[in-house]
Amino acid sequence: MRVVAIVALLAVAALGALAYTSQIQHGEVVTGMRSVGAGGAVWGLYVVMDGCFLGGGIALMAIACIARFTRDRSMEAAARIAMPSAITCFLGAALCVLADQGRPLAALMNLSLYARPQSPMFVTFTSVGAVCLFGSLLHCVLARRPDLAEYAKRPSAWQGLQRVLAAGYQGTPAERSRRRKASLWMSLGMLAALSAPATALAILFVGRISRSVDVVVIEMSAFLVISFAGGLGILVIAAALVRRFAGPGAGLSARGSARLGRWLLVAVSLSALLLVVAEVASVGSDTVAVAAFGSALLGNYRGMFWTALTGLFLAAGLLWPASRRRRRRERRTVLASLIVQVSMFLHHDWLLVAWQTHGLALPYGPGRYSPTRIEWGVAAGIVAVCILLLLPAVRLIPFAPVALEAPSIPTKSRDLRRSVLTFAWLVSGLAVASIGLLGSARVAADASGDPSITGSPVVFILGLMLLATTGAVYELLPERK
Repeated sequence: MRVVAIVALLAVAALGALAYTSQIQHGEVVTGMRSVGAGGAVWGLYVVMDGCFLGGGIALMAIACIARFTRDRSMEAAARIAMPSAITCFLGAALCVLADQGRPLAALMNLSLYARPQSPMFVTFTSVGAVCLFGSLLHCVLARRPDLAEYAKRPSAWQGLQRVLAAGYQGTPAERSRRRKASLWMSLGMLAALSAPATALAILFVGRISRSVDVVVIEMSAFLVISFAGGLGILVIAAALVRRFAGPGAGLSARGSARLGRWLLVAVSLSALLLVVAEVASVGSDTVAVAAFGSALLGNYRGMFWTALTGLFLAAGLLWPASRRRRRRERRTVLASLIVQVSMFLHHDWLLVAWQTHGLALPYGPGRYSPTRIEWGVAAGIVAVCILLLLPAVRLIPFAPVALEAPSIPTKSRDLRRSVLTFAWLVSGLAVASIGLLGSARVAADASGDPSITGSPVVFILGLMLLATTGAVYELLPERK
């Protein structure tokens, strides 16, 4: 079964690569994207997929951070499953952004050298690369160091790399105390850092000049809540797969599964309510563009709108009996999670596309957008690549815990050297990030010209990476003998 699944994923990835090769060779004309005002939309399936991936990944990583700093043992399994799933989602978001570029290599080069903070691509380029991908990967490795140290004792093809990632972990009282402190502060720091890409993503999908503040607030709330519901759904599906293929010891406990189901029910119910409120506010708006957008959802896009809304109500109906009974209904919860993924995709699609085709109130006729086979092939290939890359990561750091740590003992002695070096590392990261951000913003330079420091976005990313590794410096710095 696993071999068949891997072969199928490889075939889909190959088809995706072939489709993207055709797009690179012939240009964007092979896609359904066209100019706004000329009967089309400039943002389509790739950006919608980016929103689904990035929103779900942010929700997954936030859940993992909350589970870690709350130190709830019943949710530790959720964190172990959520972290690699979040990294996979972030990778998918990055690939979707590259697929949306007509010349991806040139786009990466120009972004790294000349991008401005006002550009949505700058936020995506920096936050996904430094905060989401690098920071989440580092957080995941540090969280599993005790397990990596135990796995490294067993002969396997991954033993050498596991030993490197464990970084000499011995489980001493001092190490456990440092790990507990670093875990708390890194989780809180990651939660704060994730607010930047989450806000930027919501603004990208919702922020329009023609919309009033109340409509923007309602739609942004709906976007964030349904993205959180989508991330919870991914976690439920991943947990069910882990339980099936890796055994109950690697999956969620009954208490953890029930808690995720209740959270998903609340998120789904709130999403349905906010979608209805947002539609009512749009249709009744005095602004022509907003009213046209709301009317389009009940006209040209009524299939998407009613399917997504019905899906949310159906998912809530499936989750409600499970939340009222002690016995778990895993199949119902997984089915509800799959339905939520469809509803989230449809919501993101109409929110992005209907605004371009009907919500601009330009002196042109309304447009339309339908993804071509090339776009669907590329999107399916990205999903297949992400799943394929997740498989070796699971082999490297299995879901099942093997290290049974004793309770951490706070050390009474203060390590002044460690504190000073960690603070110096933090200050240096802030300084480098500030220099990169100011250079990208053209401070003390011509606002219409190149940045004063060539490659300022890269400098900003390096600063963010230094900030992300502050907790690792505190935890991994060798002790004095």
